[in-house]
Amino acid sequence: MLGTSRGTIREALRHLVQEGLVEYRLHQGAFVPDQSIADRLDVYVAREAIETWAARKLLSEADQLDFTRLERAIADMSAEESEVARPSEGTIAADLRFHHEFVRMAGSERLTRAHDTFSAETRMLLRAHPPYPSRAYAGDHKQLVDALRRGDPATPDLVAEHLRLTSRLISGEVSGDRAQP
Repeated sequence: MLGTSRGTIREALRHLVQEGLVEYRLHQGAFVPDQSIADRLDVYVAREAIETWAARKLLSEADQLDFTRLERAIADMSAEESEVARPSEGTIAADLRFHHEFVRMAGSERLTRAHDTFSAETRMLLRAHPPYPSRAYAGDHKQLVDALRRGDPATPDLVAEHLRLTSRLISGEVSGDRAQP
């Protein structure tokens, strides 16, 4: 009907399976898995492992880093500043760019690719993010860059707490107005 080849469809489904958005059952086909929010939040456990590793690696070369792309992503996050709101699609895209760049800067192509596979799930989860002060949203990311810039040995812990806070906000354990940036 759309003129798309079977090979293209198979490749698209393979990518969706890799990203955890579709599951393949032998001799049955492809299905969207029925997952609880807890299942989906598991992506933050994997991201924490990769991003805290990246923070430790970046600390060892903090004086040689170019923070331009991270700062540009933060500026994009704060561009749509309002008092309290759910993150917009633009803010979510900037958030994902920030974390992608953070991991990419650490220099492991494999871990960058692994981290990228979590982007689609993270995007869906961030769409469920409760209202949150946008200046705190961008400020949380700025705090990570500032810690990295000054070579703060607590940077990996700050990265872990940043990801855990987002996970707790999305799961409803804390609300945006009570979150500590």
